[in-house]
Amino acid sequence: MENMKPFVDSADAIDKPEVLRERMARDGYLFISGLLPAAPLREVYDAIMAICQKAEWADGNGKAIGRPKPEGDPEYWDVYGAVQKLECFHALAHRPELIKTIAALVQDDVLVHPRNIARISPPNATKFTTPPHQDFVLIQATPETYTGWFPLTDTPIERGGLAVLAGSHKLGLLPIHKADGPGGIGVDTDSLGLEWHTQAFNAGDVLVFHSVTVHKALPNVTADGIRLSVDYRYQGVSQPIVHDGLDPHYNLAGWPTIYRGWVDNELKYYWRKFKLTVVPRDPSLLETH
Repeated sequence: MENMKPFVDSADAIDKPEVLRERMARDGYLFISGLLPAAPLREVYDAIMAICQKAEWADGNGKAIGRPKPEGDPEYWDVYGAVQKLECFHALAHRPELIKTIAALVQDDVLVHPRNIARISPPNATKFTTPPHQDFVLIQATPETYTGWFPLTDTPIERGGLAVLAGSHKLGLLPIHKADGPGGIGVDTDSLGLEWHTQAFNAGDVLVFHSVTVHKALPNVTADGIRLSVDYRYQGVSQPIVHDGLDPHYNLAGWPTIYRGWVDNELKYYWRKFKLTVVPRDPSLLETH
């Protein structure tokens, strides 16, 4: 693996909004160790792992079994559709620790995107590892959107964490090309002269990054480990959002189906309490070169 530097840890600045904004402006990311408690992470991990075990993707100890089924595999969709129906998975995006961090950055009421993303990353599927890219061309509407990324359990680098190209948000949008892996696009980074930052994650560590910050997944090179992680996205309510940003991820089922059996009604259609500016997508942003 190429040489990478460890993240700059901003746990010391969690109650210093101006410092968080300064570091985000400088690096394009915040790494905050121990931001989240273990219990809600474990609840989501156990729920997703139970779905993987029922589908015979994992054994009783959570170890990968059978043929790898990365995102996009025909057998992926039934499993992912079940994950999208988990109330605990969606509720985790609303943790106050996350909202407080994002509020410090956007200086506005925080809109939690309902399009929450889970990643089930098997071993032995290196070709489908997410390549270097910028999220904005996929998210659109406002560059001032932030992703909160974190694994649901302790995740050594070998299991495939996330790396960010520090300072890359200052370069603006880069040309994109088609690529394997989730999202289907990538950017070239070899000539940018910037450093990759990454490290092992402990459960509760959170990485927050700007929508124009270049980042990539690391390959899961373990023998039988499965990396379960989440991507939650946030912005200020005064900023625009694309119309399908209010739909479920991949839209495998509508909200009425997803919400069936949920206990907390406050989690349902919560974005409707805001007067949002909803805009269409710009297809030109996804033109490859």
